[in-house]
Amino acid sequence: MARMNMKVDLIVHSKLGLLLVIMCLCSGLLESQNPRGFKPDRDLLEVNSLKTPTRDSLLAIVNVTLIDGRGGDPLSDAIVLVDGTRILAVGKKDEIEIPDNTIIFDGEGKTLMPGLVDAHLHSINNDEFLNVILKNGTTTLRDPGHPMSFYQVLDFARHVVPRVFLTGAHLDGYPGVHKSQATLIKSASHARSTIQKYVSEGSSGIKIYFRLPLDYYPTVVQTANAAGIPVMAHLELVDADAAILSGVHGIEHVTSFGTAVADPVEAKSFKDKVRENSGARSEGRYDLWSRIDLKSDRVQRVLDLAKDYDVYFCPTLTTFERQAGDTRAEEYQVKAFQNMLEFVAMAYRSGVKIVTGSHTSGWYADYGLAYQREMQLLVEAGMTPMDVIRSSTSLNAQYFGSENRIGSIEKGKLADLILIDGNPIEDISNMYKVSAVMLNGEWVNRP
Repeated sequence: MARMNMKVDLIVHSKLGLLLVIMCLCSGLLESQNPRGFKPDRDLLEVNSLKTPTRDSLLAIVNVTLIDGRGGDPLSDAIVLVDGTRILAVGKKDEIEIPDNTIIFDGEGKTLMPGLVDAHLHSINNDEFLNVILKNGTTTLRDPGHPMSFYQVLDFARHVVPRVFLTGAHLDGYPGVHKSQATLIKSASHARSTIQKYVSEGSSGIKIYFRLPLDYYPTVVQTANAAGIPVMAHLELVDADAAILSGVHGIEHVTSFGTAVADPVEAKSFKDKVRENSGARSEGRYDLWSRIDLKSDRVQRVLDLAKDYDVYFCPTLTTFERQAGDTRAEEYQVKAFQNMLEFVAMAYRSGVKIVTGSHTSGWYADYGLAYQREMQLLVEAGMTPMDVIRSSTSLNAQYFGSENRIGSIEKGKLADLILIDGNPIEDISNMYKVSAVMLNGEWVNRP
C-alpha cells in the first residue's frame, strides 16, 4: 500500500491528475509493477543476415587507444584480436600474444571503439542511406515504428548495411496519424494478436504511438513482456508518468515528457488541440516547452519515476534543435530547445538511462551524420563524452536486449568496431572522423 500511495502522489499534481489516477486504477496501471527495467530471457536479434569474413587468418588491430564502451578509462597501446566474426582477446600489447600468420592492422594514433548503436532511426527501403551511416560508424540500428515492408530492401541490398532491428508498424489509436506506418488498435485482443504477429515476423520491440489510448498500455506491455521484447512509447496525449507506471521500457523523444512536466492547464490545452488536429503538435510542442518551468516539483518527480523504473530515455535532440541567430527559428522555439537541453541535463543528473538516437536527420546535421550531432548535443546537455559513448554503445545494446552480442569490445562479442582519428573523450566532435568500420568481423571501409 505504501508503494501504491507513492505512485499516486507522483501523478496527482493537478485536478486533471485525479482523473488520471482513476483511469490508471481502472486499467490496472497502479498494480505492483517491477521497477527494475526490461530483462529479456534471450538475446534479441536483427532481421538481416550479415556477411561473414572469408579470411582464414586471425586479425590483430594494434597500437590503438581502446574505448571498450563500458565506461572505464581508455586503454592505451591496446590490441584487439579478431577471429572470424568474434573478438578473441582484448588487452595491452604486452598482455596479448599474437599468433604467427595473423593479419596485422596498425591503428597507431587512432581510437578503437565499439560500433555505434542507433536507438531511433527511420528509413524506407533505402540501402544507400543505410550504407552511408554504416560508413560513418553506426553498425546497429533500430527503426521503432516502421512496418517490416519498409525494409524489404534488406533482401536485395546493393550496399552493405548495419544490423537492423525492427518493431513493425507502430500501434496507434483511431483515426491514426501516419496511417501507412501504423496499425490502428481496435480492441485488447487485436493488440495481442498484432504483437504476436509482429514477433513471428522478427520484431524485437513494440512501438506505441501517441493516439493509442492509455487503456491499451497494460495489454501491450503484458503481451510484449510475455514475448520477451521491450515496449517504447512516443507520447503526446498520454503523460509520461502514466506511461512509465504502465510498464513501458522506453520513452522516445524529449518532447514525450512535455505534458507530464508542463503546467496542467497548458498541458490540457495542448492535448485538446492535438486531439482535434494531429498536426498542431508540430509547433505546439515548441510553444509548450518554451513555457515549462523546470524548477517545478513536477519535473523532478517524473525524472525520479523514470529512474526508479529503469526506463530508457532516447531524447533525439537533433530533430528538435533550434539555435539563436537562425532566421528559420522563432524565439520561442529557441527557448523551447534550451529547455529541452536542460531537461536532458536534469535527467542525466538524476540517473535516468539516456540512450542515443539520431531520428535520421536534423536542421544542423549533415546527411548521414545526425547521430554525431546527437552525441554533441548530449555533451552540450552536460553528459561527459565517456557517458555519451557508453549511451551510444553498451547502454543501447542493453536497450535492444542484445548486450551479450554487441555494444562493447570484450572477448566473445561480435566484432563490430570503428576506428576514430583522434580521441572523442578529449573532443566529442572527433566522432565525425571515422576512418574505418568493421561489421561482423569484416572491414566495410578502411584507410
